[in-house]
Amino acid sequence: MRNVRRTARAKLRATALVVAVAAVVVSWITLSGSSASPTRGATVRTRPATAISTAAPYHPRRITPPQTAVERTVNQALEQSSNQQGLAALEASSFPVPATSAAFPPIEAADTESPTMYAMAFTQELLDIDFATATRNELLAWAGYNNAPNTTIDLPASAQSKVLPDSLTTSPAALPSTAQWSAFAKSRTLWRVSGLVVSVNPTWTQALGAGWVSVDPLMVIYDVSGILTATTPGHTASVESISFGLTLGGASLHPGYGAVAVDDWTVN
Repeated sequence: MRNVRRTARAKLRATALVVAVAAVVVSWITLSGSSASPTRGATVRTRPATAISTAAPYHPRRITPPQTAVERTVNQALEQSSNQQGLAALEASSFPVPATSAAFPPIEAADTESPTMYAMAFTQELLDIDFATATRNELLAWAGYNNAPNTTIDLPASAQSKVLPDSLTTSPAALPSTAQWSAFAKSRTLWRVSGLVVSVNPTWTQALGAGWVSVDPLMVIYDVSGILTATTPGHTASVESISFGLTLGGASLHPGYGAVAVDDWTVN
């Protein structure tokens, strides 16, 4: 039952767009070499010492796409990809109130204006963790603050704000479990991410090339990869390759980009 709930909830996240569009685009257009050139990593940021509360709600811009045959076909596929079981599981989940803090401050305003810069800054802050001085709830609250609505599926507001935190905690999850976080804190483990590479997901490029238009003009799906190094006093550092899908859109609580979901978390 647990695996069924996870699969259902995953279909409510933006990566469902990749699956739906992939099936549709094959019959509409053939593209070669369409993925964007990779953009390489950003430097580690210095975090301020004082807590910062959430800003007043910000309403992201929306557009009305032309109702072409491609638009209708893809939107119908997206609508069919959602399900009530997944929605019920998402609405039943509970996460901290969106907020920033000294441990997880807002992403710099300049980085919220560029999708690649935001993707790198978001990933850097998400995965640069000192477990002894930060809490899991603080990180989940920060994720809520960075939320961008998933406009590919019609979700109620009560569920929209949970999509990003849910994507970070549903297996395979980018965030350690509560028990794992506690163990890392006791052992004074540090995570640091490096060598970030961000590239536009090829299916997203194909969708746009086929003529599909998102109602969220800032929406984009990236493939992200890098190196995650875990260091614990008295132990040899663990170095692993990581990759995941990152969907961006217009943020809910601040101008510029936000994150819709983190999907397909993979550690090698």
